[in-house]
Amino acid sequence: MAGYIPEIHQTVLPGGLRLLGVEYDRVPWVSIIFMAKRGGETDPPGKGGVADWAADFLTLGTQKRSQLQLAEDIEARGASLNARGGWDATLVGLEGLAEDFPELMNTLAEVVQTPAFPEAEFPLLKERRRAELAHLLDDPREVANRRFTRLFFGDAPYGHPLSGDLQSLEAINLTDLQNFYRREFTPGDSTLVVVGMVPFARMAATAEEFWRGWQGGGPASPPFIQAPARLRSPGLYLLDRPDLTQSEIRVGHLGLPRSHPDYFPLLLVNYILGEGGFSSRLMSRIRSELGCTYGIRSSFHFRRAPGPFVVSTFTPAAQTALVVKEIKAVIMELRESGITAQELAEAQSYYVGHFPLGLETPRHIGSRLVSMDLYDLGLDYLQNYQQRLREITLEAAMQAAREHLRPESMVTLVVGPASLCAKDLEEMGPLEMVRGN
Repeated sequence: MAGYIPEIHQTVLPGGLRLLGVEYDRVPWVSIIFMAKRGGETDPPGKGGVADWAADFLTLGTQKRSQLQLAEDIEARGASLNARGGWDATLVGLEGLAEDFPELMNTLAEVVQTPAFPEAEFPLLKERRRAELAHLLDDPREVANRRFTRLFFGDAPYGHPLSGDLQSLEAINLTDLQNFYRREFTPGDSTLVVVGMVPFARMAATAEEFWRGWQGGGPASPPFIQAPARLRSPGLYLLDRPDLTQSEIRVGHLGLPRSHPDYFPLLLVNYILGEGGFSSRLMSRIRSELGCTYGIRSSFHFRRAPGPFVVSTFTPAAQTALVVKEIKAVIMELRESGITAQELAEAQSYYVGHFPLGLETPRHIGSRLVSMDLYDLGLDYLQNYQQRLREITLEAAMQAAREHLRPESMVTLVVGPASLCAKDLEEMGPLEMVRGN
């Protein structure tokens, strides 16, 4: 299995829908994914969550089958239907036995092409979302993640939680979901991915049978590809949570789009900085040496437009300022002093070694194809992935670190008790209080 690189087939169906297929003969299973290439970044102002809600609503019945009928028919085949809105894309997936491929394709086409948007279900969806949100907001980690997103991006397209917040929950109506669907679900800006024990000729013929008449909506929203004109100014921000004994800390700045040529060297740099578990610089300093946290990681969120680079951790409130200082110090050291050949080799070994795990199942392969197509990575991406990682030199990695780690541009958000951490934070520089979850 370690050497398995799937052959990827492609064609364009009548109407403009692109089909990508992989013949996977290891298990009698098939995974089908429909991708509309717009997501939460197109949510209307003040209505964050529309894309994700609309995806959820697609599973609640079609013009032919009620929600109950649809669920029973899918369950009877041992299949599973799922839908979600992401950044840059909305996905609807159905997987099941390969012998049921025509029926599965028919069902997915029905869900995508003829959703019912049952009005009676909307209040139930809203109530369920309200309960889920209330549960999430009980978690300080989730509060910190959501508040950092809003603080950093503001009113820009990436500036809200994908699933929405308390304000947007009250503002969204059924028409918003229908409008998103009618606008963004269009063949010319969508792709169908099929991976499973089905010959590609049959994939193509079956897809054409059930999708050739679909005209869809549109025109889709213009793709969001540019960095926002305005972002939050670098500095220290505190959301006072007197009920907490620990502080949640988020430190970050604007990152890169997925299309950037430094993606691979930066992937390795970030592993060394904070993605590599106990071997990472941040974990070694802040957990192992200082004992200030149980866990810390850094992440570049690569999207169609530049996403955020974020360091996430938590610590006893009295140690908040120390941890913030040390995060910046570690990033400065890596940027200015570089990385070692051993660190680079370990990062390369990790990603090269774990690459086959992403090709173990039809679902895994389908997810890879979705990302490849969404970000125009080319059909040879999987074949070249490991080699491109191996070719990264120490100088290329250090150059990426110098160019794309910007400690002077960092926005720092602390969610914690002001009575225990504000004084020390103020000694580091101006501290601005923020409100809300």
